[in-house]
Amino acid sequence: MTLPRRSIIAGALALPAMARAQNRLPWDTERPIRLMHNGGAGSGSDAVTRVLALGLQAVWNQNVVVENQPAGAGVVGYQAAMRARKDGLTAITCISSVLLGPLVDKKLPFDVFNEAVPVSQLMIAAGVLCVPKSLGVKTVAEFLTWAKAQREVIPFGNYGHGTASHIHAALFSKRAGLNTELVPYPGPKLVNDLMAGHVKVGFLDSGSVIAQLRSGDIVGLAVTGPERVSVLPETPTLVSLGNMQGFEPQIWIGTFLPPETPSNIVEAWGDGVSRAVKSANVSARFRDIGFEPVGSEPATFRSFLARERETWRRVVTETGVQIP
Repeated sequence: MTLPRRSIIAGALALPAMARAQNRLPWDTERPIRLMHNGGAGSGSDAVTRVLALGLQAVWNQNVVVENQPAGAGVVGYQAAMRARKDGLTAITCISSVLLGPLVDKKLPFDVFNEAVPVSQLMIAAGVLCVPKSLGVKTVAEFLTWAKAQREVIPFGNYGHGTASHIHAALFSKRAGLNTELVPYPGPKLVNDLMAGHVKVGFLDSGSVIAQLRSGDIVGLAVTGPERVSVLPETPTLVSLGNMQGFEPQIWIGTFLPPETPSNIVEAWGDGVSRAVKSANVSARFRDIGFEPVGSEPATFRSFLARERETWRRVVTETGVQIP
């Protein structure tokens, strides 16, 4: 997810003071907290992590340092966080592919669902079924009419093999009976090629394409997830259109702690993250760039992960997507 990071962080600098006494926190408040992120600097998830760090500093009155660990597609950073001391001074933010990854790649050396301690779901970014304005369609039904009239294979853009974008493209093509070629775009070039009409359809996250959706250069036909999202209130969900079960999973960023972290530390982190995310300034910044803030408690996040994992397991089985 690629976002205007500088503007996001600038807005968060205006966070109001929400500090609570340091002696109430169950860790060493004299040392900085290390908030790791298993993605690169400048990404949308990095920007969200840095806004969260500023929010936590305001809540806890303690320095929070963001550390990017993108090596090995994020595996190196994730494993480093899981091996960290269980003292509350190290946590990690990960995007939703960390849950999906082990289902499509059996060689991955981790399983976040059975290993990490969930703290909070920070936000929701809907997957958006997008077409260029030049295609002249405004609904899924109109798109399907156009697609089924094509004699050539339709290029279907996505964020790369094994991603949620790729699996949803495969599922949509199968359910709709379309003749498509799933074209991977590991970077932001997908937005440009979609606007130019080089790609006729793609699944993009709302944060990456919100500006183009608002300007009308790209048309959002439907969103993934169980219900409409506030940043795109007029766009229907795919699951509401019939024969589209399996599109319930959402794109999200979550915070995790190392395994076997003491419960009092987990509770303190859950409370701090929830308060930070639900603060007026952080919530406003998330919505500005196409994300819907959540800030769930640990137990709620774990239940959410269980539902998402089961849905993804069924979808992966149906589509047959696997990384060799």
